[in-house]
Amino acid sequence: MSPRLSRKEITELGIYDFLGYIGAFNSPFIGGMEGTQKLLDRLRINRESQVLEIGCASGFTSCMVAKKYDCSLTGIDLSDILIDKARERAEKRNLTNANFEVANALDLPFENNTFDSVFAVAVTALIPDKHHVLQEYMRVVKPGGIIGTLDLFVKESAPTEVRDKFNRIFMDILGSENEIMNITEWRNLFDHMGFSDVEVEENYKNVFEMPKNKSSAAGATLKLVYHMLINGHVRRKVNQLMGMRKTVSLKSEGEFENVGYLIFTARKPL
Repeated sequence: MSPRLSRKEITELGIYDFLGYIGAFNSPFIGGMEGTQKLLDRLRINRESQVLEIGCASGFTSCMVAKKYDCSLTGIDLSDILIDKARERAEKRNLTNANFEVANALDLPFENNTFDSVFAVAVTALIPDKHHVLQEYMRVVKPGGIIGTLDLFVKESAPTEVRDKFNRIFMDILGSENEIMNITEWRNLFDHMGFSDVEVEENYKNVFEMPKNKSSAAGATLKLVYHMLINGHVRRKVNQLMGMRKTVSLKSEGEFENVGYLIFTARKPL
C-alpha cells in the first residue's frame, strides 16, 4: 500500500509525482486508448515476448499488455511513487507476469539484447537527449526486435510563440530545457538512428483524450481540486500544466490547430 503523504511532503512533489499520487494516470492521455492500441498492434507481441515499457507511470498500459497478451512485461519509471502504484495495480490483478522497477530511460539497467520489443507512450518527447534515449531502446532490444513510441509533435505551421510556450511549460514541469519538435525533426531523428523498417504515422485528431473511466477520473479530479484549494504550491504547479492545453487550439471535428501525435515503430537491424 502506498504511504499517505503529509501536506508538506505533497508540496515537495514534482507535478508528475503529484498526479501519480492522486491517481491521475489511469488511461493514456496523448492519443487515448486508440493511439496506444495502434502502437501495441505494431509491436507483434505474443505469449513468448519479453516486453519493456519505458515511463510506465502507474502501470495502466503495462498491466493491460501483460493481461491481454500474456507476455512477460517489465515497466520502468523514474518515480518511486508511481512504481509503487504500478506494483499495487499488478498485485490487485494477480499479474505475476508484470514487474516494475525504478530506473532511468537514459541508463537502462538491462543487458544488451534483452527484450523482443521496447515501447514508450508520451515519454520520449519529454527527454531532452532523444538521440541517447533511442540508442538505449535499441541497445536493450534484441536484433530484429521492435521499438515503438507514441509522442506529441508541434505542427510546422504553428507560430513561434506556441513552440516557445511549450518549451517554457516543459521547463516548468520537468525542470530542464527541452524542445518540442515538429514531424520533420522527428523523422530526421529516426532516419539517423540506424533503424530498419521505419514507419511513422501522423495523427491530428483526438490528440488529448480524457479518461473513459468516469469514476476513476472523478476521484482524481476531487483530489486535485482539494489539494489545489489547500496548497498554493500545488495550485501553481497545476496551473503551469494547464497552460499546455491552453497553448493548443481545438478546430472542428476534434483536430487541434497546433499539435498532433505520431506513432513510430522500427526494427533493430539483424
